[in-house]
Amino acid sequence: MRFTPAALLIGAAAAIPAAPLVVPQAPKVTDVKILNISAIGTGCPAGHAFVNVDATGTIFDVAFDQYTSSVGPGNLPADARKNCRISINLAFPEGYQLSIIETRFQGYASLAEGQTGTCRAGYTFAGDSSQEVVFQKNIVAPYEDNYNMVAGVGIESWSRCGSSTAILNVNSEVRITPVTSPNKGLMTVSSPINLSLKWRSCDASSSS
Repeated sequence: MRFTPAALLIGAAAAIPAAPLVVPQAPKVTDVKILNISAIGTGCPAGHAFVNVDATGTIFDVAFDQYTSSVGPGNLPADARKNCRISINLAFPEGYQLSIIETRFQGYASLAEGQTGTCRAGYTFAGDSSQEVVFQKNIVAPYEDNYNMVAGVGIESWSRCGSSTAILNVNSEVRITPVTSPNKGLMTVSSPINLSLKWRSCDASSSS
């Protein structure tokens, strides 16, 4: 049997193994730098928000000791809502984006009949407020127990490509309605807020 040149070329091409798929890697831990973390608001006055970052640079804990909204005798209407904005300024290798995988708020609520407690958190990157992702938990009275608000990856907001820094803003609040009440009610954020992040390459985002 004689092989034509075309057949020889086809056979040679088939013998060449396919190039392996290159999966983009997340930045190394040592490449991610936290430039600054700040917290400001009525629920986290100076000296009352405590920030911890784990060794991987992808999990942040923020704890509070004065994050409490309250209504009832002896309280002003302004006491019914407390808020805190946490800003995390990150530096990382150019060509990557970051997003939140999961956040977890934990606290305690003691609500009398007719009261509603709300924990709300919005996540956005500085300079791109149109991409804010918001999660909210409502608690209807009567209620007296701990609570959790866990936000998963149903909606993602990514930092912009073309930069090696990003500021992640977490705008949170706890509030009770109505703001005036004959009965005492309170809602706190007491346990640490947990923020878990993930990374992707800008090349991967443009091809998806």
